[in-house]
Amino acid sequence: MKTMKSLYSFVVLALTALVFTACSDSTNFLYQDVDAPKILSFGFYEEDNPEFLSSDHVVDLSGRIVSGTSTVSVDVPLPSTVDKSSLIARFTTSDGAVVKVNGVEQTSQSTANNFKIPVDYIVSKGSLNVRYAVTVTKGTNMKWLEAPAFADLTVFGDPVMKINPQTHEPYVGFKVRTDNDYRPVVIKLTDNGWEYVGSGPFGNKISSSYFDMDLNADGVPFVGYSDNTASTSGALTVQDFTNGTWQFTGGSAGVLNAQSNYLGIAVLANGEIVGAQVNNSTKSDYVRRTLVVSNYKDGGWTSQTPSMLTNLVYMSNVAGGSKAAYVISINRGMVSGVNCGYNVLKYENGEWTAMILNYLEPGNTPNFNNISTIGVYVAPDETPYIWTLDDASGAAAIRMKYYDSTTDSWLTLGGNVLPLGFAPDRHTEVALAVTNDGTPYIVYNNLADQGYPYFMYLDQETQQWSSPVKIADISATGLSIGFAKTGVGYVTFTDDSSKVRIFKYE
Repeated sequence: MKTMKSLYSFVVLALTALVFTACSDSTNFLYQDVDAPKILSFGFYEEDNPEFLSSDHVVDLSGRIVSGTSTVSVDVPLPSTVDKSSLIARFTTSDGAVVKVNGVEQTSQSTANNFKIPVDYIVSKGSLNVRYAVTVTKGTNMKWLEAPAFADLTVFGDPVMKINPQTHEPYVGFKVRTDNDYRPVVIKLTDNGWEYVGSGPFGNKISSSYFDMDLNADGVPFVGYSDNTASTSGALTVQDFTNGTWQFTGGSAGVLNAQSNYLGIAVLANGEIVGAQVNNSTKSDYVRRTLVVSNYKDGGWTSQTPSMLTNLVYMSNVAGGSKAAYVISINRGMVSGVNCGYNVLKYENGEWTAMILNYLEPGNTPNFNNISTIGVYVAPDETPYIWTLDDASGAAAIRMKYYDSTTDSWLTLGGNVLPLGFAPDRHTEVALAVTNDGTPYIVYNNLADQGYPYFMYLDQETQQWSSPVKIADISATGLSIGFAKTGVGYVTFTDDSSKVRIFKYE
């Protein structure tokens, strides 16, 4: 009996010591206590994150049981297109609770954290602590919905769509297709529907369908077009919408003595404008069918043929980020034994440099003609992307590449040609946009399905392209795609009746 009594006393003393130790250690997490501190609600609100969200995403935790677990797991689904690196959370807690992340006290609607990885919220009250592990998961309910069509005017050529970085609204510019009025027009999609930027068509008549548009960091739209009424017919003219009116950038129309075909413009963050075109006039300051680049800086325009690219070219395309602009072009015919090789030039800090000259993929058939299938795009992180058509993989295919600055090389996006499901040709259109979280999305006209618009994206985890998804049963030309900082995506194109159509992805 004495032995059993001693054993009983020892067990009681041990349990008492254990309980006392646990209750006195403020670093322990006690979930048995009914008064344990709690997070009652948690979410990310558009009001707190206007640069990143277009709607609220909230979870109710008031009924979540805290006892009996070491960690309370909280999953908040967000669209996969949202940048999660600096989100502000809004939360409510039980009375007297203090919330910290990595030792830093958190303020609801104020403190930002990187939610690309799970974030542990430690909720404390006195000596009691509860851990809430918050994970942002990938929402799966995003879909394409058509916005009201713009029926006022018909389109000549391809429309150009850009997202306003301040208001997150899509702007669409194009050449008007009406009787004797082939001028530019810019429209924007607001919560109230389509609105003209200005009063409607403006400027001078556009030669052919050579038109481009870009927006500066403040959301001011700029258009560039081949001006049929400039002193040199077909010369590049640039206009911007400043103080409620369209004006000629630089003070006058026609910024160079050339006929500007295949033109494009890019507006940099420092206010510079970079233009590129192929001169198609024998009576100009430049050799016919050469690439001519133009630059607007300090109130004036200058133009030149880049010294590293003086051979004849067929076409060109330009895109810019905040710091640099990139021009891709295709050589006309054979140059140094290479048929229709392509070039990529970079403009930054007032200088032009060559990134690629007269290049074709190894294994490309020497006589394979990839004319008219080129493109260039600059991602939000300033990474340039290009795409071309080749048959190096054994069949005609579109290859998309990006520049890897760490290795100073161009790498194929996804590791292989785009898995479109059909053999593309010069009539295949591809457009690219990269979301703020770094996910590339492409849209293209599926020639195997009546030219309907399809899209797919490169999964960041698997580095594989998603299965193609049809956006609409509408034959599409002039495809553009773009994403606002809020993660909302837009695709525009023209249909068989030359009307602007736009689809919203959210």
